Amino acid sequence: MKLIIFIIVLFLTFFKTFAFKSFDNCYDHGSIIESVRFIVEGLVELKLVQPDKTQVPCCLQQGVMIIKDYMIYKDDGSKDPLFTFVGDRTWVNGYDRSNILHKIYCNNNSFNCDSLYEGDYEYTRLDSYDTSKLTRGDEIIVSLTTYSHCYYSSETICLGSCNPVFHIPYFPPINSSLSD
Repeated sequence: MKLIIFIIVLFLTFFKTFAFKSFDNCYDHGSIIESVRFIVEGLVELKLVQPDKTQVPCCLQQGVMIIKDYMIYKDDGSKDPLFTFVGDRTWVNGYDRSNILHKIYCNNNSFNCDSLYEGDYEYTRLDSYDTSKLTRGDEIIVSLTTYSHCYYSSETICLGSCNPVFHIPYFPPINSSLSD
């Protein structure tokens, strides 16, 4: 049994298959939340504007790449979210671990940065929610973690990481539906 545990620890130490590292650099590499809107009753829109691509370390792609813990809470001291739209780290904006920059590309002088996938600079997502859990005028808290300017170098590294938390009143449009 000890041998099995030793092998697992050794594997995880030397093969960072599932490793992830981020830096809390929201200023240079992070997200700008453009808006959170309840566009129709039962549907919330999150719009993020992310950093442009950059050449440091080389060819860093634009747009949000990963979202984690996107939740809405009632602003009443509750620790339990009303809605969890994204829990664990989730690739978004068309990104996945197969189409992000690999640092070895930076050492290849003939590599064309334009051949990399580019997500949208403005990333918008729509999520459904249960309207029975909120009343017009309720104060709510929206929180999430975003990651951007990610690349792979024996582990996924994200230079930008932001944890915006903000308070807004819940006021969906009156008598609205998707068929209007």
